Amino acid sequence: MSRSIILLAISALLAILPAGAQMRKQRKPVEPERSKIAQWLDLTDTIPAFQGVNVMTDLVGPGWSVLGGDFFSVEAALEVNLYNRFYPIVEAGYGSTDAINEDTELHYKTAAPYFRLGANYNVQYKKKRPGYILAGLRVGYTAFEYDIDGPPLTDPVWGGEAPFHFEGIKSHAWWGELLVGVRAQIYKNLHMGWTFRYKIRFSVENSPNAEPWYIPGFGENDNTRFGATYDLVYCIPYKK
Repeated sequence: MSRSIILLAISALLAILPAGAQMRKQRKPVEPERSKIAQWLDLTDTIPAFQGVNVMTDLVGPGWSVLGGDFFSVEAALEVNLYNRFYPIVEAGYGSTDAINEDTELHYKTAAPYFRLGANYNVQYKKKRPGYILAGLRVGYTAFEYDIDGPPLTDPVWGGEAPFHFEGIKSHAWWGELLVGVRAQIYKNLHMGWTFRYKIRFSVENSPNAEPWYIPGFGENDNTRFGATYDLVYCIPYKK
């Protein structure tokens, strides 16, 4: 009788063990399914979306004027760090010129604020480095007035001369920018880096008397232009 009880107990134990193992297997936590947007953006990390803000200023604009250039500009930017990968940014600046073209003897003068709105993308977001390579887009706008004067104009029919002098001509311009750049950590939260920009003019308001020669924030008035900034960046990290 005792032998039968022992065999029955062993049989029951052998039957319970697989069930217990199956239950433990089912208790394994299941990772929540990511949304299609999260899968597309490859948001696999558990870090918070908001990582802080970056405050920056460009050193090329003031330096160009000090070195004898015709243009002066000063600008600052505020950039939001999302996942150490996406960086929405707003840039605001002030550009001016007071120059004479030696070939045409035209004197051109203007000074006005300008604004850009866009975003940067950290190409090396997976490498968790304090510096990174970025690509970005911008849309820029400025509304400005300009003065222009030069040698008097000669009437080809009646002869005589008429002064060529206009003040307070109003204009505005839109443009876009494609950019690439690098940033490196200098000391703790202080970074520095270059951006190289390809600028595409969308529109500009021209006067029947004289077209603007310089557009604040864009540069010399043309369909496209190249530009560069050398940025001093201070990162303010988010600490929960």
